[in-house]
Amino acid sequence: MNLLRLALFCLLFGAAAARAEQQVITLERADFVVAPLTARDAVPPPERADWQPQALPDAWRDTHPELHTSGWYRFRFTVTPGDDPLQAVFLPKLGLNAAVWLNGVFIGDGGRFDDPISRNWNRPLLFLVPPGTLKPGANALYIHLRGHAYTQASLHPPKIGPDSVLRPMYEREHFLRITLNQTASLLIASVGVLMLALWLQRRQDTAYAWFAASALVWAAQSVNLYVRDVPFTTAQWEVLINASFQVFSALLMVSLLRFAEAGGRPLIPALMLSALLGPLTMWLAPDAQAIRVSAFWHLYTLAGAAATLAFLLRAAIRWHNRDARLLVGALGVVLLLAAHDWLMHSRHLLPGGHRLLLDDVYLLHYGAPLLFLAVGLIMTSRFVRVLNEFERLNGDLEARVRLKHAQLEQTFARVREMEMEQAVTDERERIYRDLHDDVGAKLLSLVYRAGSPSAADLARSALQDLRDVVSRSGSDFFRMDDVAADWRAECEKRLAEAAIPLDWSQYGALGEVELSQPQVLNVGRVLREAVTNVIRHAQARGVWIELGSDGERLALRVCDDGIGLKGGEPGAGTTGSGPGGRGLRNMDARAARLGGVLLRRQAPQGGLEVLLELPLGATPAGA
Repeated sequence: MNLLRLALFCLLFGAAAARAEQQVITLERADFVVAPLTARDAVPPPERADWQPQALPDAWRDTHPELHTSGWYRFRFTVTPGDDPLQAVFLPKLGLNAAVWLNGVFIGDGGRFDDPISRNWNRPLLFLVPPGTLKPGANALYIHLRGHAYTQASLHPPKIGPDSVLRPMYEREHFLRITLNQTASLLIASVGVLMLALWLQRRQDTAYAWFAASALVWAAQSVNLYVRDVPFTTAQWEVLINASFQVFSALLMVSLLRFAEAGGRPLIPALMLSALLGPLTMWLAPDAQAIRVSAFWHLYTLAGAAATLAFLLRAAIRWHNRDARLLVGALGVVLLLAAHDWLMHSRHLLPGGHRLLLDDVYLLHYGAPLLFLAVGLIMTSRFVRVLNEFERLNGDLEARVRLKHAQLEQTFARVREMEMEQAVTDERERIYRDLHDDVGAKLLSLVYRAGSPSAADLARSALQDLRDVVSRSGSDFFRMDDVAADWRAECEKRLAEAAIPLDWSQYGALGEVELSQPQVLNVGRVLREAVTNVIRHAQARGVWIELGSDGERLALRVCDDGIGLKGGEPGAGTTGSGPGGRGLRNMDARAARLGGVLLRRQAPQGGLEVLLELPLGATPAGA
């Protein structure tokens, strides 16, 4: 049911629109007479004037190529009484200005007729008919058309009918020809200001400067669409408008080549040549050649645009340039529209002068925003890519900052540990100095004052332990051959004083082995304790000490030919060599602390063999 109502409404609306269109009279044939240059309020020529039949649309470049001033059109038509009392005369398109008379009554005009002439180029005009002027039956409409040598005068078929019908037509034409172009020009000017601001922030991106200059020149050139009464003479204004188009085109082509990085270095001087010589030659050209000179430079611009398109196409295909691909499409469309407008502008200069499909509409003003839109899309795409890359890099940076922060915290913790270790080391050094100066001196005195050899040996052993602690505290690692030399000298001295000969032997590359401070101290004390037990309890006549390494383990072997483990474990007291003695327990504890193994067994010489084996490498935490 709703579809039926909609269809009925559309049918009624279409019928009403058709009846309204039938009330409009389109005048396509007229009589024409050339008129001298007169003011706009000149009355129409008399009937005896040299009126000649003329079909519309009438372009003076084709029908009156030598006419540049003014002429009159006379239209005869018949009307029947209608329902709408308010009538209007609608001029869809003309150039450059016109005054309208109906039945001898002045209806209106488009502005000044004397120089500077009011410019109604591409601008529709609508005039209300005073009541009673349009009469039932025969009527005569006169249009006085004003042209100029620097412009191409023309008149398209006028329309007469109800204002309620013609006004929507006028508003539509005004929107398409004027308002739409004005809006596009404002947008392009905004783009130019934006590009200029970008260039001021990034002076190295000269493509932005070229593009901003071209956009602003286009916006300035589009003032031609806004103003009807110009502050210059008509010739000066036309030269300025046409010359600015050359400058705009050159700047735009250079900006596109640089914007898309499409090369075209040889083309840029040729483009800039047109921006310089075009305005100069247009300014110097005589009135009769002004149209030809502007047509030449417009054709030169078309050739430059075609060359620019070729460079962009090469970049899009050979270099896979995504920006160039979009610009190729937009510039291709603009180039076609520009070629159409050039043919409209210069058709009378070509042989044949064939008519075009859209012979009365200039299209370039509709195509230029397409090119600026393409650049805007490229800028948006670049911005999105840069924003995504920025977010990715920002994420990476945050991850790196977190990692560096963790590393910094670890470094701070390590620094605090090192500071604490340094404080401990300083305090330990102080204690060592005090021990060496105080306790060491007293132990040395006991060595010389001891009443027996065993007491002297005990004092000497304690003094050596103290010296080991003090001397082995200044470094973290010690060469095995240096330590072995100290151990051998100590053992030879102690055993010599006890009248026990020593057989010392070494094997392996001890010079390549390094022991940590805890390893040196604990192995040395195991060796010292073993030698002490030999001197005190073994009743030995000889001692054999073997020290060596296979690169992975260190082995220390102490053998004697004394009483060994026979006879009920001599020295089994708290300080003796028996299984329960403190000395032996200390030896076992030191071996375990180093991660090694301590064995006591019958020696081949008949006495006791003490064997210590420990792995080389990092010192266990408990050492």
